[in-house]
Formats: sequence, C-alpha cells, structure tokens
Amino acid sequence: MFLIPAVIITYSTVFLSDNLPGGDLSDTVSQGYPFFTYTAESLQDGRIPHWNPYVFCGIPFYSSFSAPVFYPVRGLLLLVSGVEGTIRFLFPVHMLLGGIFAWLFLGSIGVSKWGRVVGALAFAMTAWSNTLFYAGHGSKIICWSYLPLLLYSCEKWIQTRKRTFIALGGTALGMQALASHPQMFLYSSGAALIWIGFRVFSQKGDFKKNAGIALSGLLAVILLSVIIGAVQLLPGYNFSQYSTRGADLTLDKAASYSLPPEETLTMLFPHLFGYRHGFPDSMISGVPYYYGRLGLRLSSEFTGIAVFLLALAAFLGSKKRYRWPLLAIMITGLLISWGGYTPIFGILYRTIPFFRKLRAPHMAAFLTTSAIALAAGPGFDSIFGKEKFPEKNFLKVTAIFAGICIFVYLLAGSLLPGLQSGWWNRMGNPDATGYSFVVQRRVDLAAPDFLKAAGAAFVLGGLLYFKKHMKDKLAIPGIALTALLAIESIPIDRDFQVYLPETDVSDLFSEDENLSNEIGSGRLLPGGNEFVPLHIRSVTGYHAAKPAVAEDLQSVLSSGGIFSFRQTAYTVLQSDGSDLTYDQVRNTLLNQASIEDPASLDTLRILIPENPQPRTWFADRWIHLTEEQCLAALASGINLQDISILYEDPGLPELIDNPDAEASIVIDEPEKVIIHTSNVSDGLLILADTWYPRWQVRIDGEPASMLQANHWQRGVRVPAGTHVVEFIFDSSDFSIGLLISIAGLICAILLIVFDLIIRKRKSA
Repeated sequence: MFLIPAVIITYSTVFLSDNLPGGDLSDTVSQGYPFFTYTAESLQDGRIPHWNPYVFCGIPFYSSFSAPVFYPVRGLLLLVSGVEGTIRFLFPVHMLLGGIFAWLFLGSIGVSKWGRVVGALAFAMTAWSNTLFYAGHGSKIICWSYLPLLLYSCEKWIQTRKRTFIALGGTALGMQALASHPQMFLYSSGAALIWIGFRVFSQKGDFKKNAGIALSGLLAVILLSVIIGAVQLLPGYNFSQYSTRGADLTLDKAASYSLPPEETLTMLFPHLFGYRHGFPDSMISGVPYYYGRLGLRLSSEFTGIAVFLLALAAFLGSKKRYRWPLLAIMITGLLISWGGYTPIFGILYRTIPFFRKLRAPHMAAFLTTSAIALAAGPGFDSIFGKEKFPEKNFLKVTAIFAGICIFVYLLAGSLLPGLQSGWWNRMGNPDATGYSFVVQRRVDLAAPDFLKAAGAAFVLGGLLYFKKHMKDKLAIPGIALTALLAIESIPIDRDFQVYLPETDVSDLFSEDENLSNEIGSGRLLPGGNEFVPLHIRSVTGYHAAKPAVAEDLQSVLSSGGIFSFRQTAYTVLQSDGSDLTYDQVRNTLLNQASIEDPASLDTLRILIPENPQPRTWFADRWIHLTEEQCLAALASGINLQDISILYEDPGLPELIDNPDAEASIVIDEPEKVIIHTSNVSDGLLILADTWYPRWQVRIDGEPASMLQANHWQRGVRVPAGTHVVEFIFDSSDFSIGLLISIAGLICAILLIVFDLIIRKRKSA
C-alpha cells in the first residue's frame, strides 16, 4: 500500500517520460549506455563479453566488473527490456526491494506493524541510494537494497538457528557479489559482523556456545556468498592481480573522495554546502553551487529530519539488544566515510589489507544512512508504543532543535556565507570578489532547509504531544509520519533525476561511415567509450579499472607526445573538433617544421614514418630492457617496427634476418585474433593489442609462449614458414566460477529443503 506508490511517485518521470536517464557527464552516459550496449550485443551473439577491444587498445571486460549479467535482476532486465530498460528501471525496482527487505528485518526485531511501515519507507526513500540515479551507479543501489535482508538473516539465525537463514543470508550477500561492487560487499559483511557480535553479548546462557554458533553461522553466510558470487568474484580476483587496483594504493589515494566531516550535516540539511557538483545544471555562470571539500559530489546523504529524530528516539528508548548494533553500524560507516580527514582511516589502512586496495571511503556512508533509516522503525515504537520513553525530554530536544533551525533561517543571509571562506581560499580568491551572486544563490538554496527542518520537528513533536488524545495510537502517527517522510525525501530524490533530450539509445551513437572507413583496422586517438557501440577501436576511454599496462600506456602518451602516438597503431587523430588521418597529421607536422625549423625535417621524417604502425608486424630486431628503461624508450617515440623491447629472451638473435616477412589479421573478434604469417626465418611477431596474461597463443593449433612486448603489447616467436597464429582469450576462470556458483545455489536450496524436512518430521 505504501511502498508501491512511493516508488511510482519518486520515479514518475521514469514511467511517464520517453527521455533517456543520464546527465551529460554521468557514468550513465559515459559507461552505462556504451558498456551495456556492448554486453547486450555480445549476449545476442551467444557469448559472454570477456574482452573489450574498443577502448585502451583492449581491456578485460567481464572480469573488470563491467558486465554483471549474472546478477538476476539486471540480467533479466537486460534480456527483457534492453539497455534503456535496464538503466531506466534498475533504481525503482531496487527501491521496492530495499523497502520489502527492511520490512522483513524490522519485523524480526519485534517492531510493530506501523513502525515497520515507517521504517521500511524511511529506508526505501533514503536519499543516498536514490540520488545515485544522478551518477548512474546502479551496482551501489543493488548492494544497498540487500543490506537489511542480510541483517534479517543474521537476526533470524540468532533467534532460530535454522539453516534456512544461512541460505538466505548467503544469497543476499551473494547478490551483492554478483552486482559487482566488492567494496560495498565488504562493508556489508562488516555490518553483519557488527550485528552478530552485539547480539551475542545480549543473549542469555552460555556465552562461548552462543558466540560459537553465531559466528559459525556468519562464517557460513560469507562462505556461501563467495561461492554463489564465484562466477564474478573469481575472474575479478584474477583481473585484480594485473589491474591498476592490483598494487596497494598510497594512503592519500586510498583516502581520496572521503566525506568531509562537516558535510555529515547534509543528512539533515541537504543544501547546506550548495548542492550536487560536476554537471552544467549545478553551476551558475560556470561556478558550482557546491562549495564543500568533496572532490565530486554526485549524491546526497539526506535522511530527512523526521527519520533522524525517530532514530534518535530509538537510540534513547529502544530495546538495548537492538539499539547498540544499529548505533555501532551507524558510527562505523560514519568513521570510515570520513576517511583521510581523521587518523582512524590511517589505522585501518595499515591494519586491514583491503583498505589499501580501495578508494572513495565516502561510500561507507551508506551504512550510516541505512542504520539511521532502519532505526526509524523502533524509534516510532519508542515514541508511540508502550515502551517507557522520556517524552518530556524528547519534546524539549525537538523544540530546541526547531528553534535553532528557525534562528539560522532568519539570519541565513549573514550566517551561511561564512561557511564559504575555506572554499574561497581553495579557489584562490580569499576576498570573494565578483561572486556575490553565487553566494546569494547558495544562501537561497540552503536557507529553506532550516525552515523545513523546523516544520518537520514541530510535526513530530505535535504528534507526540497529542498522542494521548488519539484513539488509534499508532495508525494516525503512522500515516502522518509516512506522509512527512514522503514530503521530505521524494523531492530530494527527484532532484537527482537528470534526463537527456534523446529518447532512443541508438541516437547517442550516431555512426559516421567516413570516420569508420578512415580508421579501418587501426585506432582512433584518443577516442572513447562512445565509440564502443560503433565498433571503432580507441586508444583511450573512461574506466577506473583497467590493466596496469594500459594505464602505463596513457602515461607514456601524455609524457611522450606526438612521437609516441604512432605506437598505438592509430590511423585517425581527433584534434580541435576535427578528425585528421595519419597522413594529414604527418604532413601538417612536416609542413610546420619546414617553415619554423627546416633543419629538423630529416629527423622528423625518421621519427614519423610515412605509414601508420600496423596492428601486427614482424620486428626487425629486439632488445632486453628493464620496465623503467622500456617506458622511457616508448616515451621517446622509438619505431617499434624497427626495434621491439622484451623482458625475456625469445631465443632469437637480436638482429633478425627476416626480409619480406608478412603478417595479416584474417579474423578479428573480441576474444580471438587470427593472423596469417609468412617468414623465411624464425621471427618475432608483434600484435599491438593490450598484453594480458589470460591471452593464449597457438601456432598452427599448437600452444606457444606469449611474450610481453613493448610493455603493453603481445609478442610470440614464430618459426620460419607459413603459419596460422591464434591469440585466444582464456575464460576458464569464468567457467570454473560458473560451476562453483551453481553449486552454491544448490547448497542454498538444500539448506532450505533440509529445514523443511526437519519441520515436517517434527509436526508429524
């Protein structure tokens, strides 16, 4: 009755508008549409997209958590409604699921029916999850929605010790693993550990026995979740060994995108530091509304005043055995999310290994907002139920809070601009000259928050004050607070829904046949993700997780400049809004040199050969260098056709006598590249695609040893004669993971069946 209307109202634009979701610079546009399009196309071809050859000269795709097709809801949406439907409906579906799971959890800890309604709606309308729609971070809202189901399973295991709840908890956490966000998977596991730990201390009886049973159940849940998620986790783990996330991050990088502690206040006053950041619609005359310390604010932690005060009531008057674990989860999430702004994160970084692999501790704020929202349920019972509750003191707190909010509202014009002094200093304008109109806009945004907060506090205080006069002591405040939650939260949630003018995904990728023809089998430099659906290979793109060698290549290009560009096998250069073929680039540089520095012409002709570098060729000679020496040589712009760099001896003379050797690509598929070769003596074949150890090479069907050539390219020693050389991607870890996942689901079913059999025998 309450959840479905809340979902429909919150996402009414999704259901009623044909416009595609996504801001111009959001991950929805830059990754969501092109990557999901590539995934859907691959599935239609009957294959899993293990490799994306169209960005960064090729990168692992499925194992980099870019195609989480085995998470059932997303996979089903992709099959049934396509790319647009997946992006459009993922958020409303999980808003509904999150509310249902919150209802289950609140019931397990004894919250009343109306308390469950209030708590479930508070969780479902949490701004943290729904405002992620703005950035297009679907995997986060998926993980968020399963947190209360995980806590429900832990609580029911404590109460009943039925294996069914191990199966349910393992499935809930397993869905997070399949949703492809390991960071939130780990945070959720931590929340489950906190819940189990506090509940053990509140149990009566043998402590050691209770602790052993509780922790063994949690261990079984985590183990089962890893098994269920193996189809994603195993390839992902293998990828991490060679990715930009493989090595430990520095403390500064790990702490990047921390939540500034003062911005915790946005849980109550969402516009206090301006608003969202990073898009044209959140700027005025090029200056962002947002003026906090967070590098990129794409969502809101707003929980609502009513939810916050209900949570406060829960922590003041709820049953202790449920009060403390919720409070601990809330504080844990808060301390982690503050990241580098406190010394605590440094301790975590040094003592817990996974904190060295992940950045953006801000994400842990979902634990805080979730705990506050869930606490609204028992908070409702504390205030309006039969529990002993310090009503007079709570009314005083509410009145004081409302009074402070009104005071700030009345003096907003003089109080709020003072918050900006630090921002002005960081922007190099300590005197704030020329920006008075921006300051006023920010004041106009933030000031109403305080008036609304006072109003919400008065409503809750009024319901508490007059509760003795209510015939039905729960229904009236339940309905009133439900309406108040919606009035507070839904407008904020909807503020973060941004749409494009286009109504069809294909309109986002208008193919230019001339560009495709000019590129041919080469690459576009720099290119990007938007060319993936057009099957145009790009030298660069947008993806946080990629092989370390691909990241090194980008560094080489930025430091080496035009002379190192050729090494990428590019055939078209994007420059100043125009597309230049390799020949045009070369001629432009030579003509410019002939005017400015004629003496450099001969050198330029050597550094920039007449033809673009092909994607495959036989090297004339090779040298052995260290990695540091190799990267320096690449940045210098050496001609890799003349000399290639290896990290191991291929068993060939350094100067290879191989005149007229030929190599041509005859089959060019994402996971298979077949090259026909002809060479009079043993030679070194190079393929200018990203090196990655899961690529295997065969010569005439027989396994051969793949070499890491020129740091980021693939090489192989080819014997004299005419041969067929095959580069084939090894996806055996995916196949093994799939079998393990199936086994995990079978185990979960068997645990449930086992409980049903025992129950049937007892009832008989």
